[in-house]
Amino acid sequence: MAKFGQAIIFISLVIPAVIYQYYLKEVLIVSLGYGRPIQSLREFPYTCRAVRHPDLEGCEDMWLDDKDRALYAACSNSYSHSQWYPPVEKFNVSAHSIGDDHISVLNIDTPGDDGLYGLRRLVTSGYVGSTGDASLTLHGFDVEVLDGARLRFWMVNHQPPISDEHGRKQFLDAERYGANSTVEVFDVIRGDDQLLWVKTINDEAIVTPNKIAVTEDGGFLVTNDHSAKIGLRRKFELFNGGGNIAHCSSASLCHTIATSGFNYPNGMIRGADGLYYIPSSFIDNIRVMRLTDQLDLEEVHSIYVGMPVDNLSVDQAGDIYAAGLPKVLDLLAAFENPLRLRSPSTIWRIRRIKMTLDYEVTKVLEDREASYINGATVARHDVKTGRLFIGGPTVPWITVCDPSTGETSQ
Repeated sequence: MAKFGQAIIFISLVIPAVIYQYYLKEVLIVSLGYGRPIQSLREFPYTCRAVRHPDLEGCEDMWLDDKDRALYAACSNSYSHSQWYPPVEKFNVSAHSIGDDHISVLNIDTPGDDGLYGLRRLVTSGYVGSTGDASLTLHGFDVEVLDGARLRFWMVNHQPPISDEHGRKQFLDAERYGANSTVEVFDVIRGDDQLLWVKTINDEAIVTPNKIAVTEDGGFLVTNDHSAKIGLRRKFELFNGGGNIAHCSSASLCHTIATSGFNYPNGMIRGADGLYYIPSSFIDNIRVMRLTDQLDLEEVHSIYVGMPVDNLSVDQAGDIYAAGLPKVLDLLAAFENPLRLRSPSTIWRIRRIKMTLDYEVTKVLEDREASYINGATVARHDVKTGRLFIGGPTVPWITVCDPSTGETSQ
């Protein structure tokens, strides 16, 4: 009996210790950032400023056209993301259009007297959308350079669920059905102000799309950050992981190609080396994967930065910039009150060492107080000037950071 009691005591002590060591420690420290030291922005050799304008609010993702010296940003109304934003389960369908989502363009070499870099916004042409009001709810996007004059934008669009019986459109309950998420394709003539609609891709494999990475065959890969639009399975993915990667061909035929080992797969990119880099917004593992001729994804390496990551971007030199999430819960809280609450951010540079699978990971910026770099989900680096452009879906501005030394990328 005494031995039995000792065994019970041993088990009651050991099992919680094992759970903490192999699961809770990972969740609390790495994923949620409890106890994580965060540096102040003034510790880094950059001078940052906020660029404020209604057309530069809630910019979740960005793309830099190095040739034309233009920055394209997918922006919204910061407040709207507290109402309709399916990636964080904001399902107020009546607010789907208040964000007035759009693509803003900045001429990065000419800030102008007002410091707005010649800000302009692109206007859609030919696009109606499932709701019939031409509204967009933008998330991640990628851009394909078609030729010297034309760019093709591949954009995630989270539309509300719609019933179209008898030719009459009516909103459905998004908490029951989830979003009607699609990929919208537009063409842009460099220097023009129009997004020329090409097509809409709506497929069962596009479940909860987050970010697109264009392939070389006229198609694309897309991360689904959850395995289901709504329901218990989605709720429990915090504990058992979830999400997947889908491939869509040039003919808009889509299928899921990778399902295992993901946990909130997020802002994927295709690197300058042709490999696909897939971060997670819950764990600190950036998976490096190769797309095979059979359209499978084969993992070739993993990169650890010590915290979850939202979007990745690749600069003209081939370096990858990652928007780190040092306090995930702070960012989620900011969606409740984006105009008042802030969350710290970290920007990382990931550099592949020659042609090996070794990577140099460097912390470039961090803002403990979220004074300028607040809730960042994307950072774009301009190699020519060393300047960083940073945005996020809850932030009513974008941030521009110049290296204090005046040096460009090292």
